[in-house]
Amino acid sequence: MDAIEIPDSIRCDLEGKGGIAGIAGSLPADRKIGAIVLVARALSDPVRVKVLFALFMQPMCVCLLVAMTGYAYSKMSYHLSVLKDGGLVCARQEGNYLIYYPTDLGRRVALWTRVTAHPNRC
Repeated sequence: MDAIEIPDSIRCDLEGKGGIAGIAGSLPADRKIGAIVLVARALSDPVRVKVLFALFMQPMCVCLLVAMTGYAYSKMSYHLSVLKDGGLVCARQEGNYLIYYPTDLGRRVALWTRVTAHPNRC
């Protein structure tokens, strides 16, 4: 393989980290990357972000989430399933109702995004 030409400003740091192989070896495992992708997917829709924030403030049943968003039950069920797949929300059965609430990860994500959600460009 041909030598890669890199700027001097990053060469020393890169070499100190073991080069590209050192960086590649330090990356999270594919399973961890997959979990991060599920969280990112769950947060990629404004409705799901609103639902996560709402559930952070108050556990709710689907009927309340539908009333809050104006979405159909079927669409809300889809959004909740994506949030569940991402590990951000879970539900408990209370009679005929499923009460949704954030997981510990969902609470941490809601807190983090409330604090850091602003444009931060270089």
